[in-house]
Amino acid sequence: MADTKKALFICLGNICRSPIAEAVFLKTIADAGVADQWEVDSAAIGGWHVGNQPDHRALATMKKHDLPYDNRARQITKKDFDHYDYIFGMDQENMSDLKSRAPKGSKAKHLLLGDYDTDAPGKIIRDPYYDQGSEGFEQCYVQCVRCCKGFLDKVERGEL
Repeated sequence: MADTKKALFICLGNICRSPIAEAVFLKTIADAGVADQWEVDSAAIGGWHVGNQPDHRALATMKKHDLPYDNRARQITKKDFDHYDYIFGMDQENMSDLKSRAPKGSKAKHLLLGDYDTDAPGKIIRDPYYDQGSEGFEQCYVQCVRCCKGFLDKVERGEL
């Protein structure tokens, strides 16, 4: 479909925040009845976890909220910058990395996912990887729900 929109969610290792954001956005567009209009994926800045499943706490959080997920970690490529319309970073470090890796003239818009938070716009989605428990993963999920809905609302109103 020619007018398919494409969104890529990025975090440092693609095993915590970006898989949760990907799964949440897939549910958000399904619930809105527009899933057939989107291509969605996630990737990492670094290659440490390529081929791995998400962190067990991320998987448990997704399962708790009935978000099916079976992708494996991958690293962002130069082609991604022309393939995707929107590439979302989770924090300012991700945004800086995206800017430095983007080929000159690439089409993707680099967006901070937290800018679409309906409760606290501009807030970063903190990396819960080094947390002891799963509370940070739940917080990530809750933020992603608000941000993905806020982003989709702006797209559907023609603001993006």
